[in-house]
Amino acid sequence: MVRERNLAIDRYRGLAIVLMVLVDALEDVARVPAWCKHAPDTGFTIADLVAPMFIFAIAATYRQSFLRRAEKGGAYAHFTGRYLAIIGLGAIFSAGGSVVELATTWGVLQAIGAAGLITLLVIKLPTLARAGAGLGILAAFQLASSLSPGFAEGVFTGDHGGFTGSLSWSAMLILCTVIIDLYNKGIKPFLLGTGVLSVLAAGSLFLVPISKHRMSLSYVLVSVALCAVLYLLADMLSKKLPAKKGLLVWWGENPLLLYVLHLILLILARIPFEEVKPLVPGLAAVAAMVVLLSLIAWALHRKDKRFSL
Repeated sequence: MVRERNLAIDRYRGLAIVLMVLVDALEDVARVPAWCKHAPDTGFTIADLVAPMFIFAIAATYRQSFLRRAEKGGAYAHFTGRYLAIIGLGAIFSAGGSVVELATTWGVLQAIGAAGLITLLVIKLPTLARAGAGLGILAAFQLASSLSPGFAEGVFTGDHGGFTGSLSWSAMLILCTVIIDLYNKGIKPFLLGTGVLSVLAAGSLFLVPISKHRMSLSYVLVSVALCAVLYLLADMLSKKLPAKKGLLVWWGENPLLLYVLHLILLILARIPFEEVKPLVPGLAAVAAMVVLLSLIAWALHRKDKRFSL
């Protein structure tokens, strides 16, 4: 039996990948406002919320997909292979980016892949036990970052928290699966869980500076709380909208493929320019990238093609 797609998830996933493409493409364009780019160290901008949105979009189907495959057998092998493949893709594009001085030691795909593998260890746990695991991993990571100079150096000097930052990314993914569980149980459990998370997030801001670069405890908690609210709004809006699909749904049907294609386009777009693109040519390159990827998303939608690992 073919399962009907959840358009709210597709729209949310599509919004996450569109914003991620825009943020990455605008990063090296001159005169773009600072709030459109990642905070250099401590601080929080709209760009810093994009990767957590993508993590939340993965969480929206992670556990359900795992449990369905577990009924047939081989779930652990399948998901291990999936996230190892994502790490491998990230390594390939990190190497390719070094050719045009876009090198990154530990990119988004590697962080997602590692987070997926760690989350796999606890994905079968009940909701509350998973919440405890996520918070425990996050607390342990923050303590290690604060108390161990060697551990902290690995986090601060690496992109996206480096290899050790994968612990914090995994805590984020685990907590996102918890929020999705609560949402599937009803609006009251969701609001209660999101409320508790929001209180923890607000309190953490007084204890730890918010920083994506450091993958700090406050960054993770604030990001998950905001993503939960955005997901609620996306779902409520989808219930008001007609079932007709549109641009965000097209993107949301093939997010990983479009993200990989945008990495290729980023490398190609960097070749004619120096380190920073001038404003007008840079924006033109960004617009061309979004239009091209939208056309590809539309064509795949028309042919009912889905690509996933």
